[in-house]
Amino acid sequence: MRISGREFLRSLSQFFSEANYEAEIILMLILPISALVIFLFYLNSRRSSANPFESIPAKDMEFIDTVRLQKGLEEFDRDFLLELALSYKVKPGYIFIDPEAFLKVETGFRLQLLEDGETPENNNRFKHLLKLKKKLFPGI
Repeated sequence: MRISGREFLRSLSQFFSEANYEAEIILMLILPISALVIFLFYLNSRRSSANPFESIPAKDMEFIDTVRLQKGLEEFDRDFLLELALSYKVKPGYIFIDPEAFLKVETGFRLQLLEDGETPENNNRFKHLLKLKKKLFPGI
């Protein structure tokens, strides 16, 4: 069945001229509001993925900062260790106090570098990690 352009426009015009105005008004209100809600969820999801440290509770960050100050680490060192802890699935606070958690991160980082074809001893980030290990756990 072929329909000409004029017939299509005429049927479209009839459909909208016979419509219930209340339904149109409700649709005119619902569609922009739903688009706004979707947009806000999109913005919120982008904001949370921009800073991975926001997932760490405030009390844990206080504890981490206290340990950082006691051990004489800079904020850069804290951020570096937190990034590695989140990357290798270690609870962020434990990397500062638990040698086993630190060893898990160190091993994971070493394996990642070897998989990428780099030697860990030549990588500056790995060297920095070893320096931080000496600061955090002097006996090991």
